Amino acid sequence: MNQEYKQSKAREILWIAIALMNLIVGIHKTITHSFATSWYYFVFILISVLMYFIWRNKRIGNR
Repeated sequence: MNQEYKQSKAREILWIAIALMNLIVGIHKTITHSFATSWYYFVFILISVLMYFIWRNKRIGNR
């Protein structure tokens, strides 16, 4: 495995981890407060998942 492949894989894992953490916090904040105070967590989840797929496609394209 080359170094670029490992870095892309690490970035994929990072973005999925960020998305999962935001999902947990977003659900908790929605339950304890309201969706009006937690909607930005869900937007960031979408951004994180999008970044995951961008890095995944970049890694697969470099094979």
